[in-house]
Amino acid sequence: MAIEKVRKGEIVDVDFYFPDKDTTLHHPGVVVSTQELQEDENGMVYILLISSKNIHPKYTIKLTDEMVTKPLGKQSYFVTQFLMYFSMDEINFSYGRAIRQPYLDQVIAKTINSVFGWDVS
Repeated sequence: MAIEKVRKGEIVDVDFYFPDKDTTLHHPGVVVSTQELQEDENGMVYILLISSKNIHPKYTIKLTDEMVTKPLGKQSYFVTQFLMYFSMDEINFSYGRAIRQPYLDQVIAKTINSVFGWDVS
């Protein structure tokens, strides 16, 4: 059954493309785009990678249990320089969890800084 809509902050599973490995890998990610973008652009969704590896600490935020509506079950990190576009058809499933406020805004601000160098805090 295909997912029809996702919410900003929702944690979903998608196949992220890793150019250094020339492959895609299933990973959780957090939806950071707005519902309006999703509706206006036929399901356009921007998703930020969540990984169990802290490869580039300068660009990661440790995900703690207090940040999510239900714990993920293992130590994970928001990878704030790894943002990709997905169509709704490319979302494998929802984890039934979401990032709480104000943590979501902090993650988005760090992502904007990591990708564009803009300080929006």
